[in-house]
Amino acid sequence: MAATALDTLAIARKLKAAGFSDDQAEAVTGVIREARDTDLSVLVTKADLKTEIAEAKYDILKWVLSAIGFQTIVIVGAIVTLARGLH
Repeated sequence: MAATALDTLAIARKLKAAGFSDDQAEAVTGVIREARDTDLSVLVTKADLKTEIAEAKYDILKWVLSAIGFQTIVIVGAIVTLARGLH
């Protein structure tokens, strides 16, 4: 994901023009920058979601097929056992 530039100097100048002191303007600008950086670090892209969904589908399919395979073996074993008992 492309990050957009944050013009902290322009923000600080606007805050100063609105009556903030230098320290206040710098503190607010720093908080805005930190919040923006934090938010960008937790964003999930469509590609991330597609990868996670594909992995989940694979895991589910693998589990279902292994469960079906196990059940098939049990059923075939029961049929063979019953067939031997009939003779």
